[in-house]
Amino acid sequence: MASVPNFFIIGAPKAGTSSLYQYLRQHPQVYMSPIKEPHFFCSHHFPALFTGPGDEEFSRAAIRHPDAYRALFQTATGQSAAGEASVFYLYYPDTPERIRAWNPKAKVIAILRHPVDRAFSAYMHLVRDGWETLSFEEALQVEEDRIRSGYRPLWWYRQLGLYSDAIARYQRVFPPEQMQVFLYEDFANPNKVVQEVLRFLGLNTEVPIDTTIRHNTSGVPRLRPLYMFLSRPHPVKEWAKRVLPTAPCSRASHWLKNRLLVREDMNPTTRQSLLNFYAPDIVRLQELLDRDLSAWLDAR
Repeated sequence: MASVPNFFIIGAPKAGTSSLYQYLRQHPQVYMSPIKEPHFFCSHHFPALFTGPGDEEFSRAAIRHPDAYRALFQTATGQSAAGEASVFYLYYPDTPERIRAWNPKAKVIAILRHPVDRAFSAYMHLVRDGWETLSFEEALQVEEDRIRSGYRPLWWYRQLGLYSDAIARYQRVFPPEQMQVFLYEDFANPNKVVQEVLRFLGLNTEVPIDTTIRHNTSGVPRLRPLYMFLSRPHPVKEWAKRVLPTAPCSRASHWLKNRLLVREDMNPTTRQSLLNFYAPDIVRLQELLDRDLSAWLDAR
């Protein structure tokens, strides 16, 4: 029976999972998969290649064989917690059982974002990277066609905001002591979130963790060539990594990337329409989590 990894960040996309992954990597008792999103436990649902613009890299990065998945954790050096963060684990129905079969004692962590905001952030993410060319409203209209055509789940703007069935599935498979659910709003205090995760994993909470950087934020780049240079591999950057201190350079790069992004607002009519769509699911989710989500039902 496999025992590594022993914790999973299961989603949702555009809800802070990249930041939590990066924060936990700083802890000496934690080993995080070098591929942030291997998606091994749901990759059997994936086609050989997703068909959306820019989906090729995601298709290549998905881990599909158990030996390749185990290899991600072979360089762990005795850390008591080993984990990964695959944001689509939340959506494929058989994933909880597959994770439990791999490691019955595994702990799972979910972060949920207001579904309307999450949908728009996913849209802006793909606009940021130059793949989405439609308006948000046009993209919502063709979403079902894109799903049928084989676009990767990040393009499923509306569909991925239906959380209640996914949470219910995990609650049926994992006991409460093995499951932790945060809201995106909790990241208003990222240090508190990290402390709670460390306690959940049974780790030393006194280790200092730098939570000042928000990772993988969405928006429209003001200077796209500069943003893309900062975001993608480049020989100049590889040279800089060899001669300059890594941590300060990384912080400076992320700071500059975030400053280059312009946040756009959603059309209020579109927001209200989506909120009407999500309202029954939000009400059910509130019951499952035993947490007040009344603010999510406010269109403002």
